Amino acid sequence: MKRAIICLDDEKIVLDSLKRELRTFLDDNFIIEVAERGSEGLELVEELTESGYDIPVIISDYVMPEMKGDEFLSIVKKANPKCQTIMLTGQATITGVTNAINSANLYRYISKPWDEEDMQLTIKEAINSYDKDREIERHLCSLEIANEKLLKLDSAKTYFLGLLAHELKTPLIGIYGNAKLIEELTEDEDLIEAAGEILCSEARLRKFSELSLLITRIQMNKYVINFYQEPLWSILEISLFNNKKLIEDKQIKIIQEPIPAEFYVNIDTSLISKVFDIIIDNAIKYSAEKGELNIKANVDGDLCSIKIIDFGKGFEQEDRDYLFDSFASSKDLLTHSEGTGLSMAATKVIMDLHGYKIKAYNCKNAGACVELIFTKSEVDL
Repeated sequence: MKRAIICLDDEKIVLDSLKRELRTFLDDNFIIEVAERGSEGLELVEELTESGYDIPVIISDYVMPEMKGDEFLSIVKKANPKCQTIMLTGQATITGVTNAINSANLYRYISKPWDEEDMQLTIKEAINSYDKDREIERHLCSLEIANEKLLKLDSAKTYFLGLLAHELKTPLIGIYGNAKLIEELTEDEDLIEAAGEILCSEARLRKFSELSLLITRIQMNKYVINFYQEPLWSILEISLFNNKKLIEDKQIKIIQEPIPAEFYVNIDTSLISKVFDIIIDNAIKYSAEKGELNIKANVDGDLCSIKIIDFGKGFEQEDRDYLFDSFASSKDLLTHSEGTGLSMAATKVIMDLHGYKIKAYNCKNAGACVELIFTKSEVDL
C-alpha cells in the first residue's frame, strides 16, 4: 500500500530537517510530502487521497500564514478521522493547543526545538496507533458484513420454516381424513394397523407444522399476544390434565410441590400452557413405565422457579448445546423416535417473548430437568 506523511511549516529549513529525520527510519513504502501554507496542505491531502495513498500521520506547525495549525489539523481530521495529527511549534498558546486537542483530536504536541529520538518514537507510535485503528475498522467491517449475511440467512430460514409449515396443512387434512375413513370402513387388521401408523405420522407432522408456524409468527413479530393475569398453579394443573392419558398409560407417579395460590403471572395463557404441555409431554415420554415425575416449586420474592424432573437417561451433552435451537444439529434430536428439537425451541421462543427464563440440565440421581422461572405480577383488583 502506498503511504504518505505530510509536513506543514512555513519555514523551509524546518521542512528539510523533518524530511531528513523521517527518511532515516521510514521504509520505502512511505513518501514524505511538504507544504508551506494551509491551503497547500489541504490540496496535498486531497490529491494523495484521490491517488490512493494512505496518510497515517500529518505534522503541522502552529504559527502559519492563512490559517493556524490547529485550524488546518481540525479540517484534516474531519476528512480523515483515523489520521494521527501532531502539532509542532514553540509559539503555540494554551488556547491553540486546547483547540487542536479538542477539534483535531491531537495525538501529540511537540515543542521546538525537538529531541530527535523523541520525534522518531512519537511518529513510530503514531503510525502504529493508526495501523491498529485501521485494523480494528477492517475487522468491524468484516463483522458487519458477516452479521448482515447471518441476518439474511436467519430471515430466509424463518421464512422457509413458515412456508413449509403452511404448505403442509392442506395435505395433512386429506391424509388424516382418508386414514380415519380406512379405519372406519375396513375390517382388515393389516389395513387398520397401517391406517393407525399413518395417523401417528400425521400427528407428528401436524405438530411440527403448528410449532413451525408458531415460531415463525413470533420471530417475525406477527403473533398477536394477549396478556391475562393468571394464577400460575392453574396453568400447571391444566397441563397435567391435558397429559392425563399419557400419564395413566405409562403409570407415571406425579410428585408435586404446590405453587402458592397468590402467585399470579401476566401471560398469554395459550402460549404458556403450550410450554408446560411440551415439557411435561417430553418428560413423560422419556420416563420409564411406572416411573416418577417430580415437579418442584420454589418462590423467592417476586420469582417462582418450577423444575420438572424426570428419571430418564437425561440430556446428552451434544443435545444440551442445541436443545433450544430450531435447527438443532444433534443427530439424536433430529432422528429419535419422539422428536424434541423443534418443540423445545418453541418453549424458548415463548418464554423469551414473555421475558421469562428457561433452563435445561441434568439432575444428580435423576434424569433431565427443565426449569422455568416466572416473575410475579401484581393482581388488578
